[in-house]
Amino acid sequence: MHLPAVNRTIFVFCLLLLMGSVSCKKFLSTYSQNKSFVESADDLDEVLVGEGYENITSNKAFFLHIMDDDAALGKPAGGFDKFLLTGFHFWQSDPWIDNQGTVIPKDVFFIRMYERISRLNIILFNVPIMRDKGEPAAKLQRISGEAHFLRAYYYFMLMNYYGKPWHQSTAASDFAVPIKIESPVDDKFFSRSTIKQVYDQIVADLTEAEKELETFNATTPKRANLAAVQGLLSRVWLYQEEYGKAISYADKLLGNQRYKMSDLNQYVAGSDFNTLGSPETIFTMGEAEISTLMSLDFDQPNTEFYQVSDDLAAIYSGTDLRLNAFYKPNSKGVLRCVKANHPYRLPTDVSDTWLIRISEICLNKAEALAMLGRDQEAINTIQELRKLRFKPADLTTISATGEALVNFIRDERRRELSFENHRWFDLRRYANNAKYPFSKTIRHDSYSYGPGGYYKDGYYELKPYDQDRAAYIIPIYREEIEFNSGSLKNEDRPQRSIKH
Repeated sequence: MHLPAVNRTIFVFCLLLLMGSVSCKKFLSTYSQNKSFVESADDLDEVLVGEGYENITSNKAFFLHIMDDDAALGKPAGGFDKFLLTGFHFWQSDPWIDNQGTVIPKDVFFIRMYERISRLNIILFNVPIMRDKGEPAAKLQRISGEAHFLRAYYYFMLMNYYGKPWHQSTAASDFAVPIKIESPVDDKFFSRSTIKQVYDQIVADLTEAEKELETFNATTPKRANLAAVQGLLSRVWLYQEEYGKAISYADKLLGNQRYKMSDLNQYVAGSDFNTLGSPETIFTMGEAEISTLMSLDFDQPNTEFYQVSDDLAAIYSGTDLRLNAFYKPNSKGVLRCVKANHPYRLPTDVSDTWLIRISEICLNKAEALAMLGRDQEAINTIQELRKLRFKPADLTTISATGEALVNFIRDERRRELSFENHRWFDLRRYANNAKYPFSKTIRHDSYSYGPGGYYKDGYYELKPYDQDRAAYIIPIYREEIEFNSGSLKNEDRPQRSIKH
């Protein structure tokens, strides 16, 4: 589907309205376990596929991609004074209000995550009931494993947007998001659980899923299997700075012959890099959203868009093969990300929000090794990826050690995983890292339209984490706060003024 440039804002706003049509006042208590249609394992499987997994119609979390230093606001052609989701891009105190004062009526991502979790709770509540009825044990075990995996993934996402980043010394007191894992409807108000409580729940769910999916071989990456669980565990342990465990789970996948990193020396120009059939792809659901934010029409009049930031483009060397595989310039040389949609088509079959691929697993291992001071092993690991991203003559040696090596691997992670829903999370966890903390100032340019066309009228600035902590946490939407009579709380975020 090709969207005319003039209709893009209306299209995106309508999507947000449609996805927000379910009342958010019952986001933790919708859907009783007493649904009459849940009578068999097949019924549970239908609920799992239809309401447990994200899909191409529900996966509209555009704001996830535009808060970090990889994305920049584009400068449209022609006269157009409205820009998409600038409340998030400029880190405003109320990010659901854009630069024209338009209010996004609901936080549809937050609502949808808890709706999905409520369905998964129903499934997990009913699995033992179906087992007692004599329904097929193997099918029920697989359904339970997928449900545990998905619930863990949803809480991981929720926590890393609406909660504080992990810090070992404060995780038991720092706030995250409410945990709701029981199926029965509760009338009580909910408060935020701690970071440690949510991570403990994630690990518990993934540990169960690992046992339950041990013998299940999914025929498509759109269904969770053992590899998906191991991949997410590798990520989770890395975030908690449990580096030995992160390496252990990475090794389980790097030794799996089903998955391998793609060699860009063999890349066919104009083709998609991230595809459902790629040996890189371990798990995905939903679709790529960058195709909407980084429109092919971004050099046409009245089209608001985002583009690859100069800051991101500058960290690639001119011989890096990812430049041609991951990005496409328009007629003015402005870069857009095209990992999953080189010919620009909707819908795509690989998500840039929900994706686990083998190159991430390699990067997880390399970072963990470097954090443990196992520098040569870390270099050997990262070079396994880099030799597939450069021509042999262009592959350079790595001599960095210690913190310099860690920062090199962090940059390599940024180059490889751009616009796959990692950078914002990474910036948060780097800032809180116990051994080598890293934070930076980020600037996002602002544009206005005048008689002579578009001009840069200044910029908004996000300070390093230790100076601007609340801005690194998405506030829970005000309607949820009001409904829960203040038992859910947000930190105050400053209102930002434009700088010149």
